[in-house]
Amino acid sequence: MQRRRPAGGTPASIRRVVRGSCPSAAPLIESASSAQRFTEQVLRLLLEVIDRRRPPQHLREFAEPKALAAVTTMLTQDSAPGRALGTAALTRVRLTPAESGGAEVFASYQRGPRTLAIAGRIDTVKGRWRLVAVGML
Repeated sequence: MQRRRPAGGTPASIRRVVRGSCPSAAPLIESASSAQRFTEQVLRLLLEVIDRRRPPQHLREFAEPKALAAVTTMLTQDSAPGRALGTAALTRVRLTPAESGGAEVFASYQRGPRTLAIAGRIDTVKGRWRLVAVGML
């Protein structure tokens, strides 16, 4: 008598082989959580710089020169969104993994009664996360 499997089901032997050949999800989870922690830290620091509570040089360790130049330009032109409404407070951070191993960053922050947005990108540079692009609305 031949053993039948449910229609559309994959035999256990094939599932074992596929599972054994797939990389573990643990490094991805570690990478995602480290990216999340880095992003929250650097965005809080960014908001402190934009609020002029810290000098822009504090971002140098965490941001690429192009991203730092964008922040410096925003400060020079005094074009930070809603600065007259008060201190900025980060409220939400989301990451979307990108093909190159980096991530797209989407965040919201509160200034007084208004909710504003930050968009950017983080990548690994020499084994460390770095902010490579940033924009604020």
